[in-house]
Amino acid sequence: MKKYIFIIICLSIFSNFMINIGETKNIDKKDVQNIVIFCYHDVVDSSNLEILNTDPYAISTERLEEHFKFFKQNGYTPISLKQYDNYLKGKAKLPKKPIILTFDDGRESMYTHIYPLLKKYNYPAVFAIILSYMDKNILPTTDIKKMVSWQELKEMQISGLVEVASHTYDLHNFIVSNKYGDKQQNVTTIKWHNDNYETEMAFNQRIDEDMQIGNDFFLKNMGNSSNILVWPYGAYNDYAIDSAKKVGYKYQMMLNDDVNLQDNTLFSRYIIYGNPTDEELLQMLEHNYPKKEIMAAQVDIDMIYDNSPEQFEKNINATIDKIRNIGADTVFLQTFADEDGDGDVNEVYFHTNLMKVKADVFSHVTIRLKNEGFKVYAWMPVLSYPWMVEDKDNAITASEEGKQGWYTRATPFSPMVKQYTKDLVKDLALYAPIDGILFQDDLYMNDFEDFSIYAKEAFKKEFHKELTKEILEDEKIRNKWTKLKTKAINDLTKELIDTAKKYRPEIKTARNIYPIVILEPESEEWFAQNYEDYLDLYDYVVIMAYPEMEEVENTDAWLEHLVQISLNNPKAKEKAIFKLQGYDWKNNVWINNDEQNRRKDIIEKLNGKNMAIYPIDVFGK
Repeated sequence: MKKYIFIIICLSIFSNFMINIGETKNIDKKDVQNIVIFCYHDVVDSSNLEILNTDPYAISTERLEEHFKFFKQNGYTPISLKQYDNYLKGKAKLPKKPIILTFDDGRESMYTHIYPLLKKYNYPAVFAIILSYMDKNILPTTDIKKMVSWQELKEMQISGLVEVASHTYDLHNFIVSNKYGDKQQNVTTIKWHNDNYETEMAFNQRIDEDMQIGNDFFLKNMGNSSNILVWPYGAYNDYAIDSAKKVGYKYQMMLNDDVNLQDNTLFSRYIIYGNPTDEELLQMLEHNYPKKEIMAAQVDIDMIYDNSPEQFEKNINATIDKIRNIGADTVFLQTFADEDGDGDVNEVYFHTNLMKVKADVFSHVTIRLKNEGFKVYAWMPVLSYPWMVEDKDNAITASEEGKQGWYTRATPFSPMVKQYTKDLVKDLALYAPIDGILFQDDLYMNDFEDFSIYAKEAFKKEFHKELTKEILEDEKIRNKWTKLKTKAINDLTKELIDTAKKYRPEIKTARNIYPIVILEPESEEWFAQNYEDYLDLYDYVVIMAYPEMEEVENTDAWLEHLVQISLNNPKAKEKAIFKLQGYDWKNNVWINNDEQNRRKDIIEKLNGKNMAIYPIDVFGK
């Protein structure tokens, strides 16, 4: 169904609770407890095949009762948020295996089908109501035929089994997000109207107004306020969370893909989709759902963008077909224009007022890809923007003439550069519904860098000495300086991640790394990159396994060695992505499919789980 196109079966983990909760034992709240929370929607008679066959979020009354029996048989006890609230206050203990049941939207089946089962099993639940649907009482644009009534909600609330929550007043919808007419979820989308984007201030004001209107409307009709807010489609951002708290919502519920929330008032939930089997339910209950391996395609918008809208759409379609044909489920999508391949970024493909925009198409391509089921990571440079170094003080400089690295880069030691990069990332996250960020390989400093004034200041602050070529002849100081440079780059990426997560809290992060840094760890001195740091800092580490570019004599032996060394760290089993070279730039030929498949086989046989290919021959066979 279209209204749920952007929700995927969520493997949600709610963290910041307690583990191994005993019936009579008080647990230190600092420990980690996983409380499974399920999100249901419509529940209908098994004879209602029209809904059951068309709505993957609907289940039959009989199947819901089977779920309830299954919970009981496996020792799981549904609890209310009031019980949890009392637990946090030290007024109550929780059962051994607590779970929380939630039902979204506000269909009449809450009263006719779900409530009777709650009474039969004495199970509490949270019912989230789309308030504007109750206000208008006319639902011409939704699939909901009839809503539960206020009288029925009051009756169920009085029983003590049902806690009624707001599902927002009028944010359970999609709005136009760009000039292409693409629509995205209201809560996290800057609205496109009158041939322009609304301001961030207006964007935030929409959230504030909905929170207040919804709270007032709920109070008027229920006679009390709710302290629970359920975000539509699981979409939220930092501002929305704060706005809800200010109005008085103590607890908020999302739909997260394996996200650990660091606030015990925010809840992740598993969404019930596609009528899960008992085995799948148990996997959710035990947080043991199999993690999907990644196959990524790294895509150049340079290759597919065209001034002709018709041709551009055809190129996007060809890209989608190609990505699907190679079995990819993830796309690393270019955010910048670099048609001459020199690495200098003078133009970008997303909306920003900070620099020249070649064409505001990144969000459109992203949405097209997401609508086809792909995860989309923004492939983004950080330091290689010439405009950032128009003030020469902001440029990375070398200790000797001619020893500069191969990208024109800004120095991560500069406060101005830090702010520039954060502002760019903010614009990217604000205007595009990205699932992640892949940091470009421009994040490095060679052994002759950095001698900028800001690097010299950092050196003096750390070592209480002036930075000179001569002082770096001291191996101890040189090694410490290398670590400080590595940390400066890493810390910058952490600030960028924090910035992006204000707008896209669930994004994943990845960073490119040169293979030599893994094969020869001492080469950190030449790059200011450290593989072990990467594995600690990012969700994924993208290893540039490019044998032609590395000019190795024996491709198979080199690749095998790289994979083996990379996987020595246990964290790499899930985090390492081996990115294969799709084009031989030296000989100007595409690497054929047979050779590519052979390289994939090498990685798989050595237990490499995640792979990527760059570049993609979009228009080739």
